[in-house]
Amino acid sequence: MSLTLSGFLFAESADYTNYSELKELLESDADDYLLLDVRTGPEFEQSHIPGALNIPYDLLPDALPVGTAKDKTIIVYCRSGNRSGTARRILSKAGYTELHDFGGISRWKGDLK
Repeated sequence: MSLTLSGFLFAESADYTNYSELKELLESDADDYLLLDVRTGPEFEQSHIPGALNIPYDLLPDALPVGTAKDKTIIVYCRSGNRSGTARRILSKAGYTELHDFGGISRWKGDLK
């Protein structure tokens, strides 16, 4: 089963821990996902994946945009994968279900902002 959203096909088995699938999602016109950089503000300002929202992991889940649905696709990343793993666990405990841990920013092969 799959869902079409804004002209993009979301497959139930989508793996946004995979660079190619995440790149495809970010290049689509889909807007029903959050790409979260869970590093500190200064780290985010230095460089980040285009389209990412910066919310340090220790501010989750309270700092998520108001009204974020529990089943919204949320992809998290950090510098090395440690904080993104923690962020994923925090969000899971808070009831979010569509979570993907991309790991460290070094896994991103595209341009950074």
